[in-house]
Amino acid sequence: MRFLHLIFLLSLSLYASPKEITSFNSKFTQTIIDDNGKKIVYNGELWAAKPQNALWLYQKPIQKSVYINAQKVTVIEPAIEQVTLRNLDSEIDFLQIVQKAKRLDNERYSASVKGQDYTIIFKNELLTSISYADGFDNKVTILFTTPLQNKPIEPSRFKPVIPNDFDVIKDR
Repeated sequence: MRFLHLIFLLSLSLYASPKEITSFNSKFTQTIIDDNGKKIVYNGELWAAKPQNALWLYQKPIQKSVYINAQKVTVIEPAIEQVTLRNLDSEIDFLQIVQKAKRLDNERYSASVKGQDYTIIFKNELLTSISYADGFDNKVTILFTTPLQNKPIEPSRFKPVIPNDFDVIKDR
C-alpha cells in the first residue's frame, strides 16, 4: 500500500506544479507519524522524469532503492539481499491527481483522488513538500530540501540493477 502512495507522490511531483515539470531531483526527508504519535524519519534522494519514471533512494535509517517505471515497481533492499517486483494496478490515473489539484494560496495546492487528500507546497515555483494521511491514518510529510526541476536526467538512472545473489520475490 505504501508503494501505491509513492506512485501518487511521484505523480504529484511530476505534474502538479505552477509550471510544467518534466523532471525532478531532490534530497528528501520523509516523516511518518502514527496515531499514537510515534515518529519514523527516513532520508534519501528522489529522481523523477516523465513519463512515470522514478527512483527513490532511501539512505537512512535503512538503505533501499525503489524504482518506478510505468506499471512496474522494483524494490532493492541490500540489508536483506532481497528484491521485490510488483505490477501496479492499471486503474491508477496519474493525471487525475493533477487535474484535481487546486491552488489554495500562493504556495499551497490541494488534490483529492480516490478519497486520498494531498497538500502540495511550492516555494518560488519549486516543489518543497507533499503531505497526506495514508491508509493507516499515519501522517506523512515529505520535505524536498534541494529541489531541481526540469534538468536532464540520464534514462539509465531508472533501470534497476539486480544483484545475482539477491532473492527475487514477484508480488502479483
